[in-house]
Amino acid sequence: MTTQQRASACEATAADLNGQDLDLNTVRYTISRARGQSSAPLNHEALTELEAELSSYIDRLLPGAKEAVAKLWHGGTTWHQQISRLDGIERQVRQGLGAGVLSAHVQVQQLAKDCQWLIDHQGQQQ
Repeated sequence: MTTQQRASACEATAADLNGQDLDLNTVRYTISRARGQSSAPLNHEALTELEAELSSYIDRLLPGAKEAVAKLWHGGTTWHQQISRLDGIERQVRQGLGAGVLSAHVQVQQLAKDCQWLIDHQGQQQ
């Protein structure tokens, strides 16, 4: 099953660690807006908003992803790859925007990629 097929099979919501639904269509729209910033003039205020939204989504998706990966055999390649990716996402969220517009732009782009990865891989770890 391809990533696209998995995404199609998933419902348009994901439950966060508290069991509250997260509207994945809203998350995807935010990711799309973040990726659109690469072709628009850089605006620090818009980047700050996007960073806050994406960080919030990642904070809600990350615990469930970590929980799913924890169920995998801890010596396997899949476990190692996924736990490394999740650790990297966690570090990236803590990175912050930085002082300049360019660093803010790079941070938002990376958070959008990380958020998309979490959506694409939800439920796949099990």
